[in-house]
Amino acid sequence: MFSLVLFLAIIEVSYADTLHDRALPIDSLPFEIDKSKRLPDFELDEKKEGTFVTGLPRFEFDPIRGFGVGGNLFLFINNTKDDPFFEYTPYRHSISTEFFIFENGRVRYALNYDAPYIFNTKWRLRVDAVLWEDPNAQYWGIGRESLQPLRFRDKRTQEVRDFDKVADYEENLAIAELGNDGRFYTDFHYNHIYQSEQLYNLLLERTYLGGRLRLMFGYEMLFTNFRSYNGRSAEEAFTLDGEEVPAINNPTLLDEQIAAGVWERFNLSGFSDNDNYYFTSMLAGAVIYDTRDFEPDPSNGVFLQYSHEYSPSWLGSDFNFNKMMIQGQYVATLKRWRQNKSRLTFAGLAALGHIWGSNINFIEMWDLSSQAEAGGILVLGGARSLRGFREARFLAPTVALINLEMRARFYSFRLLKQHIALGANVFYDAGSVWDNITDINLRQWKGAPGIGGRIAWNQSTILRLDYGISSEGSQFFFGFGHIF
Repeated sequence: MFSLVLFLAIIEVSYADTLHDRALPIDSLPFEIDKSKRLPDFELDEKKEGTFVTGLPRFEFDPIRGFGVGGNLFLFINNTKDDPFFEYTPYRHSISTEFFIFENGRVRYALNYDAPYIFNTKWRLRVDAVLWEDPNAQYWGIGRESLQPLRFRDKRTQEVRDFDKVADYEENLAIAELGNDGRFYTDFHYNHIYQSEQLYNLLLERTYLGGRLRLMFGYEMLFTNFRSYNGRSAEEAFTLDGEEVPAINNPTLLDEQIAAGVWERFNLSGFSDNDNYYFTSMLAGAVIYDTRDFEPDPSNGVFLQYSHEYSPSWLGSDFNFNKMMIQGQYVATLKRWRQNKSRLTFAGLAALGHIWGSNINFIEMWDLSSQAEAGGILVLGGARSLRGFREARFLAPTVALINLEMRARFYSFRLLKQHIALGANVFYDAGSVWDNITDINLRQWKGAPGIGGRIAWNQSTILRLDYGISSEGSQFFFGFGHIF
């Protein structure tokens, strides 16, 4: 993978040299760009010229997947201050890579390319390739019912009850019980499915109104395979006496809901329980109004988007559905100090998504829109939505999400010719789900506050550390980029 990155880097550096040779003077943009898109002076003072690499090894712990190790590598091509777009783009070209492997066998490879105003035109090109294997993908149910408390039979008392904390709930699931056949059975994987996924994405954007308005269209290929743990061996099962024993997993929540007709009620499919992959062939489009001054870490501006995805059988897809999302973001700096290098910024996001059709790939419910800015918004729970709840904890055809953050940048400095800025966040996430878009109401919203830290490395690379708290527990996340 890293050899591929190096190969692309050589190509991009060669292209950057060619582009620089024919760059226009700084006061001679080939077309008008609105002043709101110009980087603030304090950002321009620190913007790094040329081609450079950022990235870090990463170590994580996940309560489901155990310890993980991997890394992210980012290649940025900014050109020089003579480039006519230097003051209006976070970079001219960006290549990012990710590799991560967890103790449970979860593996993720990703390669992303982004080029604003490619070839000095009004076009932007994005390309993504993602390979994903997760033996413990989370499945907490589909529909408005997923908002209910965690409920299961207490294996100590044999009474069905609600569990306030997800840790207590999962401990109860892991208890193994002796069956009539002399073997032990457990529900350790009751909320798990085995996920295998390959995604390939191509997006083009055309700017209007000086860069404030963008029209996006693209194509996505998605190959997915999901398998149940029903009847398979389960690790980490233990008896009431605390003794670890080999055990067989009982039917999972996925199996129960399919058998009960829940998937049929929502027109869902995509579960194979064998080695066969389902193919999703999808067209995408979006209308975007964007006045943010610096995409990776904006200090002011608004972002409004309507996105639509369409996966018809005539395009070769195994499915037939539509998916839409409306989102709005507002960013405003409330206070500046230290010659404008430090600031206190409010950032808010509100999004609404809906999916419908005669044959829906159920994995498409996991994000409001995979074509959205920053790769989509995963719902509802996990690192990019309700950060205090488990990933995909609340899931339904209609989803609403609100993220509110106060972002403080306290101090910036240079270290080994690298620009570093340190900051902290406080946030509050809220959301809800409904079976249909006509059912939207203000009842049963889930909220989760939290705090976090931010490290900006050469401006375009944002290291994110978040600690989210909810009624069901708490979680810690480490990643790259703001969640919006």
